[in-house]
Amino acid sequence: MLSSIKSVGALALLLCAAALPGGNHAHAQSLDIGVDSVGISFGNSPRWTGLRVNLRDAHVRRVDGVNITLWRPHENTNEDFAMNGIALGVVAPNAGTFSGAAIGLGGVLAERAVNGVALGGLGVVSQGPVRGAAVGGLGVVTQGSTSGAAIGGLGVVSQGEMRGISIGGLGVVSQGPMSGVSVAGLGVVSEGPMSGLNLAGVGVVAQGGMRGVNVAGLGTVAQGDMIGVNIAGLGAIAQGEMRWINLAGVGVVAQGRIDGLSAALGGVVAQGPIRGFSVGGGGVVAVNSPLTGGAIALGEVRASELHGFGVAGYRIHADEARGLSIGLIRLRVGTMRGVAIGGYNRMKVQRGLAVGVYNRTDVLHGVQIGLLNYAGNASVQY
Repeated sequence: MLSSIKSVGALALLLCAAALPGGNHAHAQSLDIGVDSVGISFGNSPRWTGLRVNLRDAHVRRVDGVNITLWRPHENTNEDFAMNGIALGVVAPNAGTFSGAAIGLGGVLAERAVNGVALGGLGVVSQGPVRGAAVGGLGVVTQGSTSGAAIGGLGVVSQGEMRGISIGGLGVVSQGPMSGVSVAGLGVVSEGPMSGLNLAGVGVVAQGGMRGVNVAGLGTVAQGDMIGVNIAGLGAIAQGEMRWINLAGVGVVAQGRIDGLSAALGGVVAQGPIRGFSVGGGGVVAVNSPLTGGAIALGEVRASELHGFGVAGYRIHADEARGLSIGLIRLRVGTMRGVAIGGYNRMKVQRGLAVGVYNRTDVLHGVQIGLLNYAGNASVQY
């Protein structure tokens, strides 16, 4: 009985001694049960294989197996600690590199990298990359890249590339490229290109291009090309080209061309060509560029050249139109080839059929049907 009490007392003294402040932090104060650093260790053993239990880790070099800590680690003393296996901390396990699983009620702190699974009650923080799965009650923060799965109650932040699945209650932010699946209550932001599936309650923003599926309550914004499916409550905006499907409550805007299906209650605007099918409440506009395919707008359809069909509640405006053009109130075209239908059809050159209340052209090579018709090259006006 007396020997048991002495053993327990010795163990308590060793665990407490490892926690005392000091220059050396009690490097090798431990009670070891084993041979050649293999077995069970109680205290601050620097190297161990098997089960190791310590109050506070300091200047640990390597543990293979299970490491249990009861209190927060000494600061800046475990940069070279290689933890291989399972690390459990009542407060926060701390190591240079975690390889395996790390679980802390308070958090998980890695000085260099996390390889495997990390679960932190408050958060998971790594000064290097995180590879595997990381879950933090408040957040997951890494100064390196993130690959695998990262889930943070408030957010996931990476100063490097982000690949895999990232879910943040408020935000998912990457200072490098982002690929995979990213979901956030407020915003998904990448300082590089973005690819995959990105969902946000407010906005999805990339300083590079976007590829894949991007959905945001307010806006999707790319400083490069936007390719794939982009859906936004207010606007989808790209400083480059937009391709495939772009839908927005207010506007779809591209500084380059737009290809595919685009629709917005406000309007669809491109500073380059528009190809495909576009629907805009206010208008569909290809600024000084051709529009090929189909365009429908309550307001105006405008392009340098219109090839296909255009339907506008107010006006069709083009230097040249080929196909079917319907401007319920007005149609203003330089050269019309095909069929023009509107209230007032004004054409410089008409080749085809014009139907309206008033049809007017300087050069007629076709047929006009209306209450009033004028052709500059006709011998008789009617």
